[in-house]
Amino acid sequence: MSIGRTRLVLVCGLALLTVGCAVPQPHGLGQRSYIKEPTTKRNYHLYLPKDYVNASPQVRAQRSWPVVVSFHGMKPFDNSRAQREEWEQEADRYGFVVVAPELRAPDVLAEFPLRTRSKPLISDEKATLAILNHVFATTDADPSHVLSTGWSSGGYMAHYMLNRHPERFTTLGVRQANFSHYVLEPELTKRSLGHPIFIVNTQNDFKICREESRQAVKWYQSRGYDQLAWIVIKDKGHERTPDLAAYFFAKVSGASPNTPATVLARRQALEGNREGIDLLRGQGDTPGISPAAETRVASRQRTAPPPSPRTQPPRQIAAPRQAAPPRARPEPAPRRVVTQPPRSRPTPVAQQAPDRRPVTQPPGRGVMTARQPAPPPRQPTATPPRTMRAPATASTFRNTPLSIRVSSAIGIEPLHLGFSAECPASWEDSADFLWMLNGRSIGSGASGQVTLSRPGAYRLELVAVTSSGLEQRSQRTIRVLPRLENDEVAGRLGE
Repeated sequence: MSIGRTRLVLVCGLALLTVGCAVPQPHGLGQRSYIKEPTTKRNYHLYLPKDYVNASPQVRAQRSWPVVVSFHGMKPFDNSRAQREEWEQEADRYGFVVVAPELRAPDVLAEFPLRTRSKPLISDEKATLAILNHVFATTDADPSHVLSTGWSSGGYMAHYMLNRHPERFTTLGVRQANFSHYVLEPELTKRSLGHPIFIVNTQNDFKICREESRQAVKWYQSRGYDQLAWIVIKDKGHERTPDLAAYFFAKVSGASPNTPATVLARRQALEGNREGIDLLRGQGDTPGISPAAETRVASRQRTAPPPSPRTQPPRQIAAPRQAAPPRARPEPAPRRVVTQPPRSRPTPVAQQAPDRRPVTQPPGRGVMTARQPAPPPRQPTATPPRTMRAPATASTFRNTPLSIRVSSAIGIEPLHLGFSAECPASWEDSADFLWMLNGRSIGSGASGQVTLSRPGAYRLELVAVTSSGLEQRSQRTIRVLPRLENDEVAGRLGE
């Protein structure tokens, strides 16, 4: 194995320890499918939002269902299923159809950073186009509103597909993503100049992602893209943030939310251009911008050169240029819905109902808080009594259908930990859950989040009691490391 390959494997191993591939976002209420595209034999994950599943065929045909094509990052640290899962909640909120193709190019043993239009990349390109044809032929998804998005090294594919196929993708929105101009064709940019573009990064992201995101901004600016928004989110790291791209795509496609975007309301911009920061300003009374960022933006506006004759002054992100006529739906074959019957969900028990209801906002105010605190743990019922036993030994966890999935088992302070229960699907609405951190109760839903601000070892425990009275337990150890005084570790990613 070469020195470069050895270093890549070590770097990716570090990335796995500090990031992991778990999805902290809660599951949606729509329909999930795992489908093999018939011509390329490539698999993909499909998510149909709850409103689509519950609508009649007539309503489905009349309403627009924008499409999110989400490209996964480097395997084995990310995959197509994780991309579908992190988008489910936003898909339910806005009525998006989510498509997550299985890719070959983003792999720990493949080229990274990406510098060539490799055979795996070309194969992924052909498979994605075939998958889109299959989705449009078998569902009521809207081909006139298609978002190309990706997280981490999935950004390579997201940028590439917009550049090569602007007739199929109408919008670009990438999150903490990589970028490579080596695989893009500058002469093709004139076909996508009117496409809205959104580039999101975070303050504490890996160095290579931060640098390549800035390269992407400069690349699009230098080629005259006048619907470009970019933003750097304060305090966050290499985390999954679909809410920002979802809000952006909803504005472009005209989709209206049916529930408040509570996580989005807590985002704060550290830096960005006027178009990017205006996206967060639209969140009611939450300004979404730090004073330092406001100063930088104002300074940038004063020193910016006058616009060239061929470009328009910066404006707020809007729909694609009207000069591009809406594309007709492709009709490669008679419509056939390739779905399975919507999974019937058990009626939630009384104490869990508040977790499923939208957050009610006071009149005249926008989204105000992030995910609502979980309700207090349910008390054992009187008949028959459900008693929580004392903490179990290691032998208790053998052959149990319950386990804990976390966003990161090892991380650097402060560690924003997402956790969820791995259990039979029927338990999500019918079982009682109790989460404990070092013996202290921290939640009672199937998933949740907590911030660990001090270094040390933490014991995360989960107790689940099913509707039939079966009790299961699981636990995991979480380790929080002290923050380094410099960016040495992350800097090596860019060497």
